[in-house]
Amino acid sequence: MHTSIATANFYFLPFRQTLEIIAEAGFEQIELDLFWERGPWAVAQHLKGMAAREVVDLIDQSGLKVSSLHDASGVVDNAHSIQGFINPRLAEYLDQLGYAPGCIVFHTPHIEGPYDQCWWQTIADQIVEAAEFYRSSETAVTLENMPFFDGYYVPLTTPQELLAFVTQSALGVTLDTTHYAQIGVDVVQAAGILQRKIKTIHLSDFVAGQAHVFIGDGELDFISLFRVLELSALHSITLECSVGFLGENPLDLPHAKMVDRLKTALSRLRSWLETTCVTPG
Repeated sequence: MHTSIATANFYFLPFRQTLEIIAEAGFEQIELDLFWERGPWAVAQHLKGMAAREVVDLIDQSGLKVSSLHDASGVVDNAHSIQGFINPRLAEYLDQLGYAPGCIVFHTPHIEGPYDQCWWQTIADQIVEAAEFYRSSETAVTLENMPFFDGYYVPLTTPQELLAFVTQSALGVTLDTTHYAQIGVDVVQAAGILQRKIKTIHLSDFVAGQAHVFIGDGELDFISLFRVLELSALHSITLECSVGFLGENPLDLPHAKMVDRLKTALSRLRSWLETTCVTPG
């Protein structure tokens, strides 16, 4: 099992500096988040305008490895196709990377407008086919649980629904702790339900409505979470949390402070894993 960190945590920094901070903090693996934007939403803005080859070269120079690749898309453009579900640059990145990532993470598809389960049933099989195209003996493919979004229909929000869907295919699950906490789902119970299908975890804390809080600064019980899971069967645990402690603005932190914060996060994660007798890779 790998421990990695999501590059999108540092969306506000140049990508080269992002990699420097991660490497200096002692990480060896990253989850590479692809740039995506739609209206007011955006992910991994530091990759905007960069060629995939340039991004991969910077990763290679840093000495880091891509443990998983996060598609970061998921919003379907219209009700009559699955266009928009997959990031249009995913294939380019996979081609340029030069090796197979251990996992590709897709968001559960969602659509803007007054849609419901009937819409989802018409495209579900297409979603499976599109996602499974990227699966291989070296690469698992997962769907990440998503919260609700105002004005959008989001299927598979309960762990029971997500389990039923992925069980019908070869897809796995990326368990996002904050996303379940945001909608009032007990993360430990969700992990118990999804246990055998979870391949990766997006780990962040949650408190008083604040999402993606620095791990250990919120109210989530990570030791109980890890005890529910068979962690030795996981591909990776990815830190997808704020770079700063609760109450800190990451944009105000200098380079050295960010490195210190990541070292603290990695130390906390390792201590929890040691408590459950699992050695992180």
